[in-house]
Amino acid sequence: MSTTDDRIAKLEEQISSLHAQQVELRKQLAKAQLDQWQGRFDELEVQMHLASKEAGDKANALMEQLRGRWADARRQMEESISTASSVADTVRAGLEKAYTDLRKALLESASQVTAKAKPEPGKPT
Repeated sequence: MSTTDDRIAKLEEQISSLHAQQVELRKQLAKAQLDQWQGRFDELEVQMHLASKEAGDKANALMEQLRGRWADARRQMEESISTASSVADTVRAGLEKAYTDLRKALLESASQVTAKAKPEPGKPT
């Protein structure tokens, strides 16, 4: 038959054991949360690289288009000195549109990269 002191000692031992288990579980939880955040950061970094590559590809394609328009405009101007005024207006309008399109695409790409880099609402930062 156990005495009250024996039962108290046994309960204190169980409490101590439970406390040690609780400390270990908190450590495991903290590590799991850190690993989860690391995964989120890694995923965000991959998304940013993809967005950056996409933006670069789009900008390069538009720049090539602009170069093509410039070459056409230059050729037309060299061939049409007698009608330079009319051609110049047409060429200038085409170049301005190409420049505007490129600028708009770059701003949209930058906006997309910025939007992808923002944390989701309700997520801790």
